Amino acid sequence: MQVVRSLKTWWPRPPFYSGGPISFVFPILLVAITTMAIGAAIRIVDLGHVGAIYLIPVLISAMRWGLAPALLAALTSAASSAFFFYSPIYSFLVQDWEQFVDLCLFTIVAVVTSQLAVSLNRNIEIAEHAMQEIRVRAETDHFRDALIGSVSHELRTPLASILGATSIICSSAAVQAEPRIAALAGVVRDEAERLNNDIQNLLDASRISSEGIRPHLEWAEPADIVNSALERCRSRLAGHRIEVRLSDELPLVQVDAVLVEQALVQILDNACKYSAVGSVIKVDGSLDREQIVLSVTDEGLGLAPEDKARIGERFFRGSRHLVTIPGSGLGLWIASAFLHANGGTLETNSAGVECGLIVSIRLPVPPKTSEPSDLPDE
Repeated sequence: MQVVRSLKTWWPRPPFYSGGPISFVFPILLVAITTMAIGAAIRIVDLGHVGAIYLIPVLISAMRWGLAPALLAALTSAASSAFFFYSPIYSFLVQDWEQFVDLCLFTIVAVVTSQLAVSLNRNIEIAEHAMQEIRVRAETDHFRDALIGSVSHELRTPLASILGATSIICSSAAVQAEPRIAALAGVVRDEAERLNNDIQNLLDASRISSEGIRPHLEWAEPADIVNSALERCRSRLAGHRIEVRLSDELPLVQVDAVLVEQALVQILDNACKYSAVGSVIKVDGSLDREQIVLSVTDEGLGLAPEDKARIGERFFRGSRHLVTIPGSGLGLWIASAFLHANGGTLETNSAGVECGLIVSIRLPVPPKTSEPSDLPDE
């Protein structure tokens, strides 16, 4: 492949190349130049069979102008060999049987070489085009992440002031005495919190894409992670019935508890968003062989068959609720990235549309010898 690229650079297409009839002129010129070079060389050295030399214009023609010009170069080369270098000279009637076989073999080899060169050249162009698309996509993603990160950071300061002010307003006695005003203030506070969560998701996505994730591993209790996540989602879970069932056999895990908690928050937020008010959201914790499994089960919209393969992709949202339910399509993608950084995985399962969704976190159980031992009694 590197040889083909070098030849393409060494013999570029002429500036007036159009790919039309004129492309058949250049192969003939190449054969003529090769014939003159061979004629000059045989006066000095014995070249033997000249067929191998004539493969050069055939190969160049195949790479630069395609199969038809290459075949023309092959036929012209065979004719030039017979006319100028095989006895009788200056005649197309080849009398030597070995020379006749040599011409036939050269024609076959030239045709096969032309097809291989054209195919290789086409594959190189396809690969270069794909690489160019990958570079453009990578540059676009990098620019988008930088823009998202910059804008999100600029929005955090005024949004923090809005959240603080609305919290104080909602808790004031004067506002609580007016139900309508209290309701409006509550809406402002809830929407500000939702916007803050969306901005945090954008910042997390930018950090994952640009900097990567560097977890700080420590020993943590799975129940503590679940309780912290539920506390952070308390306001969003207020309209649902929460059922928590954690096995007493869950061992300690060595993870970045903050990242796992954030992943669980994303999953709980997804369950709230896509299930009806008053429905049940179950949080289960169990031990499955060498893994701890934390599952969140909702009674929401479920997954359509076409969405199952793409759930968890970056910025992906199902077409059924693009307009009706707000969101960025980052939640489960961020959760999956946080879990992978801790050696865990994210799994989704749904029986179908309107059948709810089960999102499971799987974390590896460390060997018993690596668990922290209890401090000795004094």
